[in-house]
Amino acid sequence: MPISPFDIAIILISSVACIYCIVLSRRLRALQNTRNGLGATIKALSDSISAVSATTDETRFHAGELAVRLARLIEEAKQSCERVEHLTNRLNEAHDRAASYTPPQQAAPAPAPAQAPTTGAVQEALEISNQRLEEITEMMHRLKDLSEQSVVEAEKTAPALRPLPTQLRPRMKVV
Repeated sequence: MPISPFDIAIILISSVACIYCIVLSRRLRALQNTRNGLGATIKALSDSISAVSATTDETRFHAGELAVRLARLIEEAKQSCERVEHLTNRLNEAHDRAASYTPPQQAAPAPAPAQAPTTGAVQEALEISNQRLEEITEMMHRLKDLSEQSVVEAEKTAPALRPLPTQLRPRMKVV
């Protein structure tokens, strides 16, 4: 039986196809390798996605906790401002009473001068009152600044809370 040129061509083509299949098989095995191939990349991406998902859930949980805590702190700051305003009003009233105080006129000298308030004692009380009033006013300004800063930070970190702090901000006022 004679070998025709077509038989030789078919044998050559089939041997080239076999070699090509072996090369493709090796490449496919390398891609599926879980240590350093595409399989490892897919596994790493899958792990990263699950880690990001868990972190996102945790961040949402903590953001909710922080939002509740911030709302409570804003409420406490508002109550503190009201108390400081009340104390400031009381100090202003005491300051006005002390400024309008005149020692009683006595016909006879008092036997115990320590019991009657002297002008020096009144002045000293006025100075102390003024210092306390300035300290309270400064503390009230600092408290207002801190609460506004916390509102700004909360708006940056949790945009869903945006309506809450802007509703509270006009209520905060400094005397």
